Amino acid sequence: MIAPKNFVIVILATIAISIAIILNPISEDNTNFSNFTFDAVYLEEKNSILITFIDQSKKSSFAVLEILGMETTYHEEFEIFDSKFSQVVPLEKLPKYGWKTTPVTLEIIYNESEIIKMKTEIHDEDQSPPEIIFGIEN
Repeated sequence: MIAPKNFVIVILATIAISIAIILNPISEDNTNFSNFTFDAVYLEEKNSILITFIDQSKKSSFAVLEILGMETTYHEEFEIFDSKFSQVVPLEKLPKYGWKTTPVTLEIIYNESEIIKMKTEIHDEDQSPPEIIFGIEN
């Protein structure tokens, strides 16, 4: 049996935790990323990768683009004009183990304060684009 003193402490702690949860609910990140287009296509005839980005909300201003898994990681930082860009990256050689070992990452400064992170895979021209993984950094 619980002593009356401990019972009061348990009740007060339960009430305090309940109030904290009600006033500060656990937020689910329901951010809508449908205004972003991000793609990385291998152009066989040019032996290069065409990377495109479009922000239909026109709130993107700066980008950090990386292609990982290459002998030397491709890294470029640049301002975005009109919230879109296309970048052609020449390749020295194809990845030994396929495109899944060569992810493309993009960080965008969005709405002057948020950083939107995106990750996708390179795909051939005749294939549909793979899924884009999104994240937010405030």
